[in-house]
Amino acid sequence: MLYFEDIPLNDVLQSQSYHVSKESIIAFGKEYDPQPFHIDEEEAKKWPTGLMASSIQTYALSMKLIHQLVMEPMAAIAGLGVDEMRMSHPVKPDDSIYVKVWIEHARLSKSNPERGIATTRVEVYNQEDTLVLSYKNSSLVMCRPK
Repeated sequence: MLYFEDIPLNDVLQSQSYHVSKESIIAFGKEYDPQPFHIDEEEAKKWPTGLMASSIQTYALSMKLIHQLVMEPMAAIAGLGVDEMRMSHPVKPDDSIYVKVWIEHARLSKSNPERGIATTRVEVYNQEDTLVLSYKNSSLVMCRPK
């Protein structure tokens, strides 16, 4: 288990790629974000971007890819929030996406010195190395037991 004191700062990890199929875009859109440009290929032609994945789906896939990385699990207690989320480019059918992730900041909790706060930067890219999504994720992390 990776306790707060053991957190390596700025070590960039890169995931394997994940193929995003047209079928998965439509199925996810129908279930969670039923807008025409997520659920209907013909209707999506009326929009300049055409059929594209929901940003919620892209975020969910980024979490899947992060958790598939081979790394020691962090002693996380809870997620504290997501900040600075930017959807800079649509994910289209048959794109392959991957993530780059690193912990860019860590500090002890002001209210509880037995815990720390780690801020992770996540960037999601497509097969052309175009940034499609970025965000920061803050987590409450246990310090090493005394």
